[in-house]
Amino acid sequence: MLHKLDLKDKKILFELDKNARISYAQIGKKIGLSTELVHYRVKRLEKTKILTKYQTAVNYSKLGLIHFKICLKYSGISLKIEEELYFRLKNIPQIVWIAKCQGEWDCILSCTANNLIELDLIKDKIITLANNYISQKSISISSKIWSFPRNYLINKNKETIFKMSGEQPKLDEIDLKLLKILSENSRKPVIKIVKEMNSTVKIITTRIKKLLKTGVINNFRLVIDYDKLGINFYKTFFYLKNPDEKKVQQLLRKLNIHPNVIHNLKVIGDWDLEPEFEFENKEEFQKTIQELMNEFSDTIQRISVINILKEYKYTFFHK
Repeated sequence: MLHKLDLKDKKILFELDKNARISYAQIGKKIGLSTELVHYRVKRLEKTKILTKYQTAVNYSKLGLIHFKICLKYSGISLKIEEELYFRLKNIPQIVWIAKCQGEWDCILSCTANNLIELDLIKDKIITLANNYISQKSISISSKIWSFPRNYLINKNKETIFKMSGEQPKLDEIDLKLLKILSENSRKPVIKIVKEMNSTVKIITTRIKKLLKTGVINNFRLVIDYDKLGINFYKTFFYLKNPDEKKVQQLLRKLNIHPNVIHNLKVIGDWDLEPEFEFENKEEFQKTIQELMNEFSDTIQRISVINILKEYKYTFFHK
């Protein structure tokens, strides 16, 4: 069932997508509603499953992790076997995202590894599980990752860019346990985290602030049900014919200020960039792709478009 959101609901989603730990009172102050009305609207968004999860976007490089994706094209796989495959893949902890797709690829798996040896082992494990049905496969390793709030919800220009790179701070077991809890529900109240970790409010709030300050945590975000809002989620693969640094930076700036780009990745692989778009209108998306091809015809060789149909697993962190 398609749900039509009013402007207040969209503003609430936008504020939660910028910071899922924001209080109802803070949201109310920003959008001109009482705390009680904000609370009511958020609970309604949760009850109708429009808002499905609160997540913590972590900086993989700060955790010393390699982020990579494996794309698969199937041949001769039934729907039942495909579902069983995803169920088995979900149990591999290093896989943080599983998406069923339509287009050049049928499945995309986003993974993390501590090193290249572990990356190779994870890759082999995945290929072994799906081997009987794979007609084509490809892998990309992320060199830079950007994450953006959903500015298109309120037609607002971007203000903040989250870039997943930088020096690696020293983390202890308390930090890692806290990250695990927040990755499962980034909006979890401090008092519940305190009880779960047998700690104090002061220690937990200080730790969260430190993880944010050092850039280990980039942001607290939302997961939404695209079908309920009539939103199309597109993952694109940009193949560049001229990866001149100046030209690539110009293209990145163009992508990273676009209100419909929610993630962007610079990668090492068959392609060079992996911008992800959310659009309500398919024609507007197609227009955007054509405009990019026209403006950067001397840089872009081709753009492959994948429509994300269903997400089977979505988490930024595992431990």
